[in-house]
Amino acid sequence: MVSALDRLSYAARQAARVAWYAGHYAAGRRLLKPMPKPDFAIGPTPSRAEMTNDMRAVFEREWRDIEAGLFAAPRVLGPDPAEFLRRSLLYFRDLPQVDARRHGERDELPPGQQGDGLPDYYRQNFHFQSDGWLSDHSAAIYDTQVEVLFTGAADVMRRRAMKPIAEWMAGRNQRDLRGLDVGCGTGRLLAFLHDAWPGMRWTGFDLSSPYLAEARRLIGRTARVKLIEGAAEQLPFDDASLDLVVSSFLMHELPPHVRAKVLKEMARVLKPGGLAVIVDSIQKGDHPSWDGLLDLFPHYFHEPYYADYVGSVIETLAVEAGLTLVATERAFLSKIVAFAR
Repeated sequence: MVSALDRLSYAARQAARVAWYAGHYAAGRRLLKPMPKPDFAIGPTPSRAEMTNDMRAVFEREWRDIEAGLFAAPRVLGPDPAEFLRRSLLYFRDLPQVDARRHGERDELPPGQQGDGLPDYYRQNFHFQSDGWLSDHSAAIYDTQVEVLFTGAADVMRRRAMKPIAEWMAGRNQRDLRGLDVGCGTGRLLAFLHDAWPGMRWTGFDLSSPYLAEARRLIGRTARVKLIEGAAEQLPFDDASLDLVVSSFLMHELPPHVRAKVLKEMARVLKPGGLAVIVDSIQKGDHPSWDGLLDLFPHYFHEPYYADYVGSVIETLAVEAGLTLVATERAFLSKIVAFAR
C-alpha cells in the first residue's frame, strides 16, 4: 500500500532528475555551434510547453501503475554521487568532439579496426558519440548523453515496458520464467526488470563488451542475470526456449534487413504464450503533430537507419515476423508495443 509520502518521494526524485538533465541540455546547447537548417521539408513540431506536459503525463501514468500495485516504485540506478558527477564532467568534456562530428570535422570509425567479428553497420559513431559503442569511455557517458537528450525521461520511457509485463506476469511464478533483453546496452531496462521480478532468470545480450561491463556494474553480481556478448540477428537460444523477450531503443539503430532478422529471432526463441515487448522511438503518424521531430532527429544526430525506421510500422514488422500484437502505448517520444507468440 503506497502512501502520500511515497508519492511525494517519487515526484521529488523524478523532478530532480528532469531538472538535472534539462540543465545539462540547456548548458550543452550553449557550447554547440549552430547546425545548418535542413534543406528538406519538415513536418509539424510541438512547442516546448506541449512536450513538457506530455512528458509529465508519462510520470503520472507510471505513478498510477505503482499505486495500483503493478510494480514497486523504481530505485535510483547509477553510481555513487562522486562518480555521478565525474560522468557529468566527462559528458561536457566530450561535447566538443561530438560537435566536431556534427559539422563533419571528424571522420567516422574506420571499418574493420574496432574488433574482430563486429558487423560493419555497428562500426559507426551513432549519435556522433565518441568511439561508437566500442570503448569504456563511451559506455561511461552514454546514459548521461541519452538522459540529456530526453531531459531526464529516458528511464521512465523504458519502464513503460513494465506495465504489459506486469499484466502478463499475473498468475505466473517468476522463478519458473526465463527472460531476455536483446541489445541490453548498459543494462538500465534489465536492472529495472530484475528489481521488479528478482526471482526470474534474465539474460542481457549485446554486441558491446564495454557496455556489458557497465551493465554488470549497474545490476551487480547475481546469478539471476547473465550477460552475453553477441549479435541480435543470431540469438544463441533454442527455439521456443524463453518466456519473455524485451528490447529497448535497438530497432531504430539497425539496417532494415537486420531489423527484420532480429524480429524473427525474437519470435523464434519465444515460447507459445510468451511475451515480447519493444520500446523504441515513435514513428510517423503515431503523433502526427510531432512528425517534424522525427524528420529533424537524423539531421542533428547521426542516426543512419532512423528515417527508415520511423517511416515503417513496428507493429506490422513484428506481425510479419510471427508475433501477434496485444498492446501499444505512446510514452512521450517513445512507443511501447507488446506481442504474444
